[in-house]
Amino acid sequence: MSGAEAFIRRCEEVYQRHRADLERRHAGMLVALSEERVAAVGDSIDAALEEAVQRHPNKVFYVRKIGESPTCAILY
Repeated sequence: MSGAEAFIRRCEEVYQRHRADLERRHAGMLVALSEERVAAVGDSIDAALEEAVQRHPNKVFYVRKIGESPTCAILY
């Protein structure tokens, strides 16, 4: 498993721990995740990342759509 794959797996584990709340409150939005936490939720990739970077500078984030299928998954 590559470093990126391991990072995504850890971020997806964070998502799964918060899944019920995220899907109930923010279905269809985008979430920026770090290996430790849900960093931010936004209406767009830019909004989620901007808030995540403001809260947690110098971190790498995994962004996915909130819901059954991540639709898109992006590392920043």
